[in-house]
Amino acid sequence: MRIVVPAIGSRGDVQPYVALCQGLQRAGHQAILAANPTMCGLVTSYEVECAPVGPPVDMGLEGARIWTRAGKNWWLGFMRIMQLGFRLVKEAYPDILKLCRDADVVVTTDAAAGAAEAVKLGLPWVSVTLQPDRIPVPDPSPSLVSRIVWPILGALMMAPLNRFRRGVGVPPVEGMSGVLSERLTLVPISPHVSPPDPRWEPHNHVTGYWIAQQPEVWTPPQDIQAFLEAGDRPIAVSLGAMSLAGEQTREAAGLTLEAIQQAGVRAIVQGWHEILADADLPETVYHAGPMPHTWLFDQVRAVVHHGGFGTTGSALRAGVPAIVVPHIIDQHLWAKRVHELGAGPEPVPRAKLTTERLVEAITQAVGDDQMREKAAELGRQIREEPDGVTVAVRLIEEAACT
Repeated sequence: MRIVVPAIGSRGDVQPYVALCQGLQRAGHQAILAANPTMCGLVTSYEVECAPVGPPVDMGLEGARIWTRAGKNWWLGFMRIMQLGFRLVKEAYPDILKLCRDADVVVTTDAAAGAAEAVKLGLPWVSVTLQPDRIPVPDPSPSLVSRIVWPILGALMMAPLNRFRRGVGVPPVEGMSGVLSERLTLVPISPHVSPPDPRWEPHNHVTGYWIAQQPEVWTPPQDIQAFLEAGDRPIAVSLGAMSLAGEQTREAAGLTLEAIQQAGVRAIVQGWHEILADADLPETVYHAGPMPHTWLFDQVRAVVHHGGFGTTGSALRAGVPAIVVPHIIDQHLWAKRVHELGAGPEPVPRAKLTTERLVEAITQAVGDDQMREKAAELGRQIREEPDGVTVAVRLIEEAACT
């Protein structure tokens, strides 16, 4: 089969679908990941075919800039990031439509790119969501998220989305669940982290995490190996696109470095390149560039991260406690879940981040035996699960034949 997977967004929005496309390729299918041109280098580095769609905009970098310009106005930053995402989906439509004309199946993501195209062309399509709370359930006592958050997000998304759908000759949808496939919806999360809801319709499936396979054996730089061998096992700090640049991130970098020293730990720090590239760092801190989290998190005893979907999964899979510093949207939900599972201290939201709070969280993560044991056991359970990509490929194949 020729399968088109439109994934519009930042690296965190694209990475899971790299793993899915690898699995589809191994099963003998032609998988084409349609992504922003700025993401094609990442995609092809995993030996996955990438089709550039829309104008070249690095959503991770632009999102970080929007977030910085919004200052402490969380809502303004969120709205502008949402508008950027929808604009990129709309601008990618002609390219995705052209790709889909020769497709047998379309796999859509949370950005909904590809759904209108599949409906317009009469193609079978399946959907993937990284946010299990988006799947509708009959619930007489809905959670706060289901009752308030998703309806608000739905209202913000549905008006421009339905204008777009009408403009291309596709029927409008009702609510955020309207952009989820009734044929098959996949949730690439460990059931130990987010169990399937028994109230879901049977076409919704939790598959397990999707982990991309490096096309070649990745070799760490010699200097990081030397750092690891020079002292105690470090922690890792990886805040994703939220650590790119700007005054707020400069402040966060400063207090994080101070917290590392006060907590008396060694650390491998990713991000903050404009800030730390020429900084005079202590010997206890190694400033790292991009590297596979599947390797990095296996080398450390705790991870400080932003609560992004992929980073959360990688940290849980590694079996080490996580200190989550959520910035926006679903990061807060994953931060809460990590704490509920006993795999990390209480989250430290970015708006409340201080040196003192981070020192306390780091100290607890590396010193609480019960927390370390819970994180290690959860990591073992995740690693022993059936491969999530293999499960997803089988379900897609079955759905394509119905």
